[in-house]
Amino acid sequence: MKRKISLYFMLIILLTLGLVILGFWMGIRYYFYNGIVNTFQNKVQTVEYLWPDQSNIIGGSFLKDSDNILKSYQVRGTKLELLSKSGKLLQSSDGFYSEITYQINPKVIHAEIIYKIEQQSNHEKIMTVYAPLLYGGQVVYILRYSTSLSKTEDIINHLMLYALSISAVIAGIVFLVSLQLGSSFVRPLNDIISLTNRMAEGKYKDKIDKIYPNEPGDIVRILNYMGDEIQKTDQLKNEFISSISHELRTPLTGIKGWVETMKEPDSLTKEELVFGMEIISEETERLIGLVENLLDFSRYQSERFQLIKEEVSLDKLIDDAAFQLRKKAESRNIDLKVTTCPVSILADGDKLKQVVLNVLDNAIKFSHQNSSIRIEQSVEEELVAIKISDTGIGIKAEYIADITESFYKVNPKILGEGLGLAISKKIVMLHGGTLQIESKYEIGTSVNITLPRINDEKQLQ
Repeated sequence: MKRKISLYFMLIILLTLGLVILGFWMGIRYYFYNGIVNTFQNKVQTVEYLWPDQSNIIGGSFLKDSDNILKSYQVRGTKLELLSKSGKLLQSSDGFYSEITYQINPKVIHAEIIYKIEQQSNHEKIMTVYAPLLYGGQVVYILRYSTSLSKTEDIINHLMLYALSISAVIAGIVFLVSLQLGSSFVRPLNDIISLTNRMAEGKYKDKIDKIYPNEPGDIVRILNYMGDEIQKTDQLKNEFISSISHELRTPLTGIKGWVETMKEPDSLTKEELVFGMEIISEETERLIGLVENLLDFSRYQSERFQLIKEEVSLDKLIDDAAFQLRKKAESRNIDLKVTTCPVSILADGDKLKQVVLNVLDNAIKFSHQNSSIRIEQSVEEELVAIKISDTGIGIKAEYIADITESFYKVNPKILGEGLGLAISKKIVMLHGGTLQIESKYEIGTSVNITLPRINDEKQLQ
């Protein structure tokens, strides 16, 4: 992995350097070649040759003045040839003359200067520049400059060698950097792969203690967090199995005991039979409630649950729930104080009543005897708020964040499957509301529920 990352990184850098060197070579070549052409162009444009009269030019007698033309436009270190418009050699600055006709680019006839790179028989590169010689705005002759590119090529080659040397140094530095970068990528990946393999084996307590920057660090933190959550879930699962086993065993034991006892009804009085039937009925109701909670939880978790919304009088719903649990509260001398105001919302009344009953039942269960519980319902502009407060045992701060999690119980020995608040929170969220818990240990707990309010009659339809 490390080698591949370094190799890919080096390939990208080498390709980039190659393109830069190619661009550099083309740039300096253009710069030097264009400089030579500009030298000849400036020579032609700055020299003002004194032409003889037009009749001599037209008559062709101007050839005797060709020496003066060559002297006027000669550039040191170059060969200059005078050509006719058809490309025929008329005279050369080196005195050598032969019947030669050069092919002339039409652009030259249209008063443009062009150049060519040619290679002689001795493999020496030369540049030939064709410059039009004008008289009266018309091309009358063509100047052909020839100069060796040996020195220019030497300069270009030296510059390229210098550029290649710098590129080699850069490539070496980049290679070392790529090795370090490769290691910085591979080390966290190896640790992550190792941890995930251990987690796959069920070793969720293992952690990566090293701190890595950027995305690898985020992945490490997520994996460590995931391990903690899986441990927590695993622990909750074990506690749930233990709790459910206990919850099932207790009523079943009672039912089985009384069924066995009632097999011999002659030995029982009428009062004992009635008492036994009541026990069986109560324990059966407990089992039904437990199974319904589990089924509800399963539906909520699988997102298969749908609310049946209709217009609900929330104040009446709260009064009904308080009335339903008032006897349970009075059995412990707990005073229920209910404050409501008329308001209607669009909701699933049965499910919302289940929420209020769950929260109120918990408040009664964990309140001290001879205490009070307040149920306050208020209306704001866009929300309806329900607050259920008790002065019971309270919850320690470290447990509040987990109290609404599925199967979570602060005290595993307390009866219950740990699903009431989890289901209640899910129901409230499906209604677009919130459920928050505030508590101080040994002082009391407040459960705050907010629900969207109906603002006009159209929402009731």
